Amino acid sequence: MTNIFLYGTLCDIELLEICLGRSLDKTKILEAKLENHSVFWVKNKNFPVIKFIHGSIAKGLLVCGLENRDLQMLDFYEGGFNYELKKSFITLKKNNFFDSINKIEAYVYFNNDTKIELGNVWSLFDWQQRYGLISRLVAKEYMKLRNRSNEIDLLSEYEKLYNRISAKL
Repeated sequence: MTNIFLYGTLCDIELLEICLGRSLDKTKILEAKLENHSVFWVKNKNFPVIKFIHGSIAKGLLVCGLENRDLQMLDFYEGGFNYELKKSFITLKKNNFFDSINKIEAYVYFNNDTKIELGNVWSLFDWQQRYGLISRLVAKEYMKLRNRSNEIDLLSEYEKLYNRISAKL
């Protein structure tokens, strides 16, 4: 069982369920934060990236007790965008307060692209309003490509799906 801290598009529970291929009804999800990190839009893109910034706080969700299959599904989704899991210590929210004593080890998806350009501070609400629907529709089709991941360029396929579906909306 693995805990993952999510800070970006996968904080959208509907998108997370699509990527996992299952309901989260029986999954423990808690508000949490990662200290000394901030989340930004990737410049001219519709997704975020988390970066180390001393003294800042990245708020998100801690998804508890994920199985190996869940991790494989998330790795497939995130791997196409050059994200990789790394261990960190997350602070949990308890009684409406973040308590530095209340820390837990979890994995976090960090982007491996050192040349990525940062945009403004990330907003899940703005993403949901502007890109949520199309991203969920694309994810439904994209996740079906999992069995072909060694045969195709995942990022290219995602972009093709995104362009085709956005043209219909």
